[in-house]
Formats: sequence, structure tokens, C-alpha cells
Amino acid sequence: MRERVFLVYELINNPTPDPLVIEELECYGHSCERTLGLVTKSHVFSILKKMQSGELTPEDVTSWARRLEGRADLTFEFGEEGAVREVIFWLANPEINWPVDECLCDRIATLFERRKSPRD
Repeated sequence: MRERVFLVYELINNPTPDPLVIEELECYGHSCERTLGLVTKSHVFSILKKMQSGELTPEDVTSWARRLEGRADLTFEFGEEGAVREVIFWLANPEINWPVDECLCDRIATLFERRKSPRD
């Protein structure tokens, strides 16, 4: 079995992971005492660009965000109450937020523009 940190980053970076990645991660359980991966606004923009180019569907984006949402082994750029965490929630829950479409992409870009990373 592959290391958990590798599998976590595969989940972050690959919006359509091999089902074996998900299966292997399930073997580790849901609890984790430390952070293994960081989700950044760059990850979000990368996924949204793939949707805008037609490489991914809105459903693919929602599935990706749902796999990330609520994981104990992930942390988010800007913190748990920050913009990246909020965007993952929006993308994972379009039925209670907004449809995953161009309007939401614009909303996300605006949100990130208002919240710059210390590295920016």
C-alpha cells in the first residue's frame, strides 16, 4: 500500500483519481493526528481552468471538492475559515450554494483577489 501522504496529494491534484487511490485511503481510516496535505487557491484555479476548457465537467469539479471536504488530514491556504476552505464548500455543495458554472468561477476569482496570500 502506498503512503498516505502520496494518496492525499493525489486526491488534491487529480480531479478524477484512480479508484484504487480512494480505496487505499479508506484503509487508513478517517482520523489523522497531523496534516498531510495543503489545498491552495492554485489547486482550485487549476481545476476550474480544466472545467472551463471542457476537460472536466461541473460534476467532476463537485466530486473533487466533496472528496476534499471534511478530511482531517488536509488543511487549507488561509486557514479553516479562509477563502480556499469556503470555495471548497461552495464547489462541493452546489445544491445549497450556486451551480458550478462560469458565474461561480468569476465569484471565486473575485474572492481570491480580495484575499491575497502572504507569498503574493
